Amino acid sequence: MLDYWLRNGNFVSMKRNIYWLIIVVMAVLAACGGSDDDAQALMEQGRRLELQGHDGAALACYRRAMSAADSSDHALLAQAHMRVALLYSNTTTEGHNDIDNYRLALAHYRLAADSAGVLKSLRYMGSQYRRTDRDSARQVLNQAMQLAHELEDSHAWLYCVDALARTCYLDSDYTAARDLALRCIADTTERTPEATYYIAAMSLAQLGKADSAQILVNAASSTVPSLSNRVLRMVAEREVALARGDYRTAHLLGEQATHINDSISHSNASEQLRQAEQRLQQQEQQLQRAEQSRERILLWAIIGVLALALAFAAYVIVSRRQRAQEEQLELIERLQLEHTREKEQLQAQLLSGTREGDEQLQEILSKQIENIRSLIDLSYKNTARPEKFLERFQDKIKQSRLPDGFWGNLRYYVDARYNGIISRLEREHPNLSDDDLYIIGLLCCGFTYADITVCMGYANINYVNTKKSRIAKKMGIDQPLSDYLRDQITPTKNQ
Repeated sequence: MLDYWLRNGNFVSMKRNIYWLIIVVMAVLAACGGSDDDAQALMEQGRRLELQGHDGAALACYRRAMSAADSSDHALLAQAHMRVALLYSNTTTEGHNDIDNYRLALAHYRLAADSAGVLKSLRYMGSQYRRTDRDSARQVLNQAMQLAHELEDSHAWLYCVDALARTCYLDSDYTAARDLALRCIADTTERTPEATYYIAAMSLAQLGKADSAQILVNAASSTVPSLSNRVLRMVAEREVALARGDYRTAHLLGEQATHINDSISHSNASEQLRQAEQRLQQQEQQLQRAEQSRERILLWAIIGVLALALAFAAYVIVSRRQRAQEEQLELIERLQLEHTREKEQLQAQLLSGTREGDEQLQEILSKQIENIRSLIDLSYKNTARPEKFLERFQDKIKQSRLPDGFWGNLRYYVDARYNGIISRLEREHPNLSDDDLYIIGLLCCGFTYADITVCMGYANINYVNTKKSRIAKKMGIDQPLSDYLRDQITPTKNQ
């Protein structure tokens, strides 16, 4: 493309393409530094990481999904906050971010008019409130129970009743805890959670009904064996033993429950250590990715700078080529205009002398006029392709410098015709060079700038004007040289 521009001189097109190149480079740099995170894709990536046990990386994905999501996409934002809250609730991560995220999830579910999501948020938030604020836990779980009843979601209703019973037990409201737990057990539409039997048994034991409590402990069926249910069963049996006054059994059960709790704490500590190692690995990976990203940005920046430099170089080359072509076109126009106007007058002037010995001068000048005419004919042929004319013009310039013998005849001719002006100026101004005197002689003979350019072998027509100014300065005159010479020359009459 650059070669095409240079060969055709399409300067306007060149500038337009440079502008487009700059825009493309800026767009590429901007794309390199931008973010292409898709919120939904980040949510799916976070779920996969959760399944693989990478909770820290999953949490980071959910956070990025929140930032990338549209503020009006309440469904996605609610899911993201819910997943973050569950991660904080189900892992050993410290802090109270679970409650805050449950609140945010609840707000977005309500804005999205998702009743099931609202119910889920209330359930989980109420369960977490048991650890810090039991009054809030009761209030939230009651709202969840009412909504579950309205939605006819029996499973969620059982969950809320069980959670509320636990809350009442922790708050030493054993009667309410017993009633709620027994209400769950009496419902036959869903399988009652094992822990509910233990909560009911512990509440009865605290109320002094050890036999009824033992019946409920024995009725509990372990559908999903877990350490938490195992500990809860031991605690329930310990409460029954205390209600019966069997302190030895209560002590043994308490020791066993404490041992299991210690094992769970040790497991949690190991899990924390594992998560810390994962976070360190993730940080290292993030640093590596950041370094790679910086390297890519730097590479594209270098490419962009090089592209701009090449574009600027092409612009400079084309500008210089354009200026050279404009100068040659100007010369062509001057040759065409001036030759048409002056050639007959100049030829008549040169051929008007009858002195003996002028024939050689007339012949040489006639040849020079023919040389100029051929150059002008060449300019007409190459007007559409000035660069071709430039090459041919330079060849002509090298061949057109008049022979030294001609300058002697020219000096004799001008002195004889114009009262010895060349010899007089040479005496008065010894600092004038031979080229200065040649130009004065040609000006006296009526040669134009273009003609003098050809005769002197100059490559630039403007140089003639520069030479005239320098000659006038050497001579110490304040008027243009052409005007001065016109005032000085007085042609003699031919004999």
